Parts: sequence; structure tokens; C-alpha cells
Amino acid sequence: MDDVPPGPLGQCPRVQGVPGRGAAVREVAPRGGRVGTKVDQVYRALRDDILAHRAEQGAALDEAALAGSFGVSRTPVREALRLLQSEGLLVAGPRRQLFVVDLSDRHRREVAILRDALEGSAAVEACEQRRPEDLDALRLLVLKQRRAARSADAEAFLGLDEEFHRDLAGVARMPTLSTLLGHLGAFVRLARIGEPTGADHMLGLADEHDHLLDLLEARDAEGLRTALSTHIHDTGQRSAGPADG
Repeated sequence: MDDVPPGPLGQCPRVQGVPGRGAAVREVAPRGGRVGTKVDQVYRALRDDILAHRAEQGAALDEAALAGSFGVSRTPVREALRLLQSEGLLVAGPRRQLFVVDLSDRHRREVAILRDALEGSAAVEACEQRRPEDLDALRLLVLKQRRAARSADAEAFLGLDEEFHRDLAGVARMPTLSTLLGHLGAFVRLARIGEPTGADHMLGLADEHDHLLDLLEARDAEGLRTALSTHIHDTGQRSAGPADG
């Protein structure tokens, strides 16, 4: 076989449950056509499952079962799992069994501290570098967030939230810092599992984003860094609690 065979409607094959410490990967995300190598396709499908929370934290992955589900040999699956492990999305347990990373409250706090340091540094520089078009683009993102919140579309809201923070840091025009934040992004999304998804909560986050932009517009570097730090750590604390409706 030259490619991972697509399933119905262009999707990759379903990944069946694999016994483990948690619920296993249930289904791969849609893939559009035969693009990329078998390793790429397996890697991206499993990574999408982890980041979209279709694979629970602590879920066990079995190389042979995954190979059968994807209709490929174990070699591309093994390489895909190695890549995911190198990113920190999988961890090794007893007898080299691989599990989806399980972020404890301590790990969530660590992610928040790293975000605070990186995004806070970017915020200070952004106050010097910001242009009118930067603010316009960020304001538009917040408007889209409000629409998603009012439509109770938590998935769209989360995607826009990530885009807002990425683009806010991007205003600093510090490519190395942006690269580091990109590497941290997968852990940020995992750490937000359990965050409330009610409309009031999401609209409250949009309000906080508008406040951050007011500070950016005023070039208030210290105020922006402080407000951003509070925003990041408050979000991390909310993620550790139960989700609302």
C-alpha cells in the first residue's frame, strides 16, 4: 500500500478501543484525501485525536491494534508514536506501553507559568511594535469569539481563543518566541480540558481580551503584562474544575 487508505467520505479508518488506564483513542479525525506519507497521516490523525480530546488523558495506545485499524504495517505507526512521544503528547509506562499524557494540576500550573513568561515578554515588546492593523485584526477575532459564544460553539471559541493569543504574541514580531509558543500550544490545549464552556464564561473571556487590547492600544506595557498574567493563571485554575453546560 502506498498510502493509508481513506475510510468513508475521505476519512481515515476508525481506530478501535484499546484497553488501558483510560478510554482509548476512539476515532481518527477526518483526513482529506491521500496526502503525505503513511507516517504523516497516522501521526496527524492521532495528534488530532489527542488535541481534540477524543483520546482521554491517560489513554493507552497499542501499536499492533493501531496498525490494524489504519491498515498499515507497524513501522509507520511506530514512527508516528515516536514523534508524538518526542512532542510530549505520549509518555512511556511499564513495559514500554505508551499513554496519552495525563496533565495533573501541577502540570497545568507549569504550563500556565511558561505561558505567562513567554506571552508576558511578548506583550511588553508588542506595546512597542504594535500597528493599527494589528489592533484591527485582534478586535475582529474578539468579535468572532463573541459570536461563537452566543452560538454555544465552544470548539470554535477555543480555536479563536488560541488564535487570539498566538496573534497577540505575534505583534511583538519575535519569531523565536513565537516558535517556542507554537511548541507549547499542544500542552496548552490539553491543559484546558475541563474548562467551563458555558456562554457566560466564554463571553467573560472575550471581555478580558477586549481589556487586553485596550492596554495594548494605550501602549501600557506593565498593565498589559499584569492583566495577561492574571488572565492566563485564572484560565488555568478554571480548567482544573468541572465544566459547566
